[in-house]
Amino acid sequence: MNDLNFNVFNIIIISGVIQGLIFSSIVLTQKKFITNNTFFLGLVVLFLSLSNLQYWFLDTELTDRYSFLKLIFIPWHWLILPMFYMYVHKFIGKEKITYRIKFFLLSPFFIVLITHVLYVSLVYYSDSLNKISSHFQRGIYIYLEFLSFIFNVTIMILVHIMITEHEKDKSYSISWVKSETNWLKRLIYVGIIVCLCWLFALIIVVILNLNKSFIFYPMWIGISILVYWIGYTGINKSTQLKKRIELRKKRILNFTKNKTAKASKDLDNNFQKLENHITANKSYLNPNLSLQILSKEIGLSEGYLSQIINNNSDLNFNDYINLKRVNDIKSMLNDITFKNYTINAIGLEAGFNSKSSFYTAFKKHTGKTPSEYKKEVRNL
Repeated sequence: MNDLNFNVFNIIIISGVIQGLIFSSIVLTQKKFITNNTFFLGLVVLFLSLSNLQYWFLDTELTDRYSFLKLIFIPWHWLILPMFYMYVHKFIGKEKITYRIKFFLLSPFFIVLITHVLYVSLVYYSDSLNKISSHFQRGIYIYLEFLSFIFNVTIMILVHIMITEHEKDKSYSISWVKSETNWLKRLIYVGIIVCLCWLFALIIVVILNLNKSFIFYPMWIGISILVYWIGYTGINKSTQLKKRIELRKKRILNFTKNKTAKASKDLDNNFQKLENHITANKSYLNPNLSLQILSKEIGLSEGYLSQIINNNSDLNFNDYINLKRVNDIKSMLNDITFKNYTINAIGLEAGFNSKSSFYTAFKKHTGKTPSEYKKEVRNL
């Protein structure tokens, strides 16, 4: 083992591989983690880990000692971004992926795999395994890596477009929960940085025709970081979305049971119309709700709607809607039916689009943090 290339960098890389393999095996086998989107999340981490593992074999020169490892090289990195695309597609609740898109996402992996098998077979039967091109000098594998770079960046761009379109969609239905996507965009930006490290290494290899693996260390270590990030954040966000969907289903049943709106003679008729509309449609649950959207729904101008809200509640539009959300949260925190749901999930379910805006509004209207309020009502 003394003649093998072991250093602190490939120790970090193999640590990320082990963590990723453990995480993906848990996600793909444990029922409590499996949903329609976490399955693809588990595959993303699995293929990231397997890809780094194969390059770790090359970097440590284990492939020189055990030549069969050269024969079983599988281009897992051609499957990472396709699985990520499918994960995001499911996470944001889009319709079924078409066969055309599936073909675009998956066929390159099989084409490259067949290319590898044919190439290795040709070399094996014509000369010796020592003639197989290195992954770190000019040759077939480096040019396939260039194609893989283009393919992966293309998918990242398509995923970003898909997320942006999802965020621009201001339509709202109480029957579905809109997922949080800012973390996905940040993940894409980090992924692009890793890909740039990859491209830089490939260019150096082509220009200098090196046969050194260390220039790929930034990319491999970046992948190890992504494994941790995707594993921790992805499963939390997916679990939170699953809990919110369960929570929404329970609340729809409650809304159906208590559908009647009470009228008050002391309020402006148009303000009562607004109150009844919000109560019946639960408009405040829409995180994208604006004065413009509400005015179109009710048939009153934005200016007049703002005026009647201020005159009848002494609040501006944002505070008026946030108060509705805060009252909804208070009712859930008081209801033992929702005791197993996290405070953050309850806040997002009530229509807030972030934890910070939820906590700020709750403190403003109650004088307490959500945690303080929950502790107080549960100890009564």
